[in-house]
Amino acid sequence: MLLGFVELGLLDQVHLLECCWLEVLMLGLMWRSVDQPGKLIFSPDLVLTRDDSSCVQGFMEIFDMLLAATARFRELRLQKEEYVCLKAMILLNSNMCLSASDGGDGEEFQSHSKLLQLLDGVTDALVWAIAKGGGSFQQQSTRLAHLLMLLSHIRHLSNKGMDHLHCMKMKKMVPVYDLLLEMLDAHVMHSSRLPVPLAQDPPAPLTRNPIRPPGPLSCPRTHWPHPGVGDYRDPSEFALKTDLS
Repeated sequence: MLLGFVELGLLDQVHLLECCWLEVLMLGLMWRSVDQPGKLIFSPDLVLTRDDSSCVQGFMEIFDMLLAATARFRELRLQKEEYVCLKAMILLNSNMCLSASDGGDGEEFQSHSKLLQLLDGVTDALVWAIAKGGGSFQQQSTRLAHLLMLLSHIRHLSNKGMDHLHCMKMKKMVPVYDLLLEMLDAHVMHSSRLPVPLAQDPPAPLTRNPIRPPGPLSCPRTHWPHPGVGDYRDPSEFALKTDLS
């Protein structure tokens, strides 16, 4: 348990866990697999290779991305202290748009302030862990940047994993238990919190002169009073021009 996490508001704790649980699990998977090139160690009795991933529909792309991220951690020689700090940063930074930032009450504001203090402490711990490994200041700064850049890759992996699980749920490919179902529904709920665009007045409908019936030897010509468009023999020509523009 992360020291100080239980001091946050209960709603904030739940919200953070709902937003990052798959990222935390994926980082743990990479850490267990870092010494096994080409394999993912889900558990001591569940080790998968790339050939095994082809048995699960739509999972091979995610599997390859997991292997690539794990290989990068292997290249960086990720240390356990760094791994723990990265996991804590994923948890605390999973969603900064908490209720306290929207002008909540005093208790919510204190919880949000505590969250920022915890995040600062974890950042300092990661800097210390990197400095512990030695190297010049420039080398330490570069390593810090490389580790932090991998967090965005893990977030992208998590989103793809969520989409895959949701797709499997909708297609009823595998049974989904209550806890996983609750987490998937929470992810969909958080992802759907997008800003609503301002209402705009609907565009005025186009008007045109009435079409006169063609004579025996004449071709009908429709006049569309639209600036810069001109006349068109067929209304579909105007619709096509409007769509392309």
